[in-house]
Amino acid sequence: MNSERDYACEGMGLIVIVVLSALSHFWYVLIAIGILGGVAGVGLLLATALLRLGRQMLARALNPVHHQDSLPEAALSVDAGPRPSLPIT
Repeated sequence: MNSERDYACEGMGLIVIVVLSALSHFWYVLIAIGILGGVAGVGLLLATALLRLGRQMLARALNPVHHQDSLPEAALSVDAGPRPSLPIT
C-alpha cells in the first residue's frame, strides 16, 4: 500500500470553490464595471467641456474682438421725426 497522500481531490475542491464563488459574485462585478464605466464617461465629458471652455477663454483673452456698430455715428444721431401712429378704428 502507498503511504503517500494524494492531494488531487483537495486541489480540485479548491478550484471548484473558487469558480463557484466567482460565479456567485459575477453580478456584483458586472455592476461595479458598469458604474466605473459611467463614472469614467462623465469624467471624460466634463474634462472635454472644461478643456474647450479653457481654450475659448484663452483665445478670447489673446485675440480680443473690437465691436463695430453696424451704422456710423452720424446716422445714429439723425432724428427721423415723429413716427406715424396706427389709426384707431
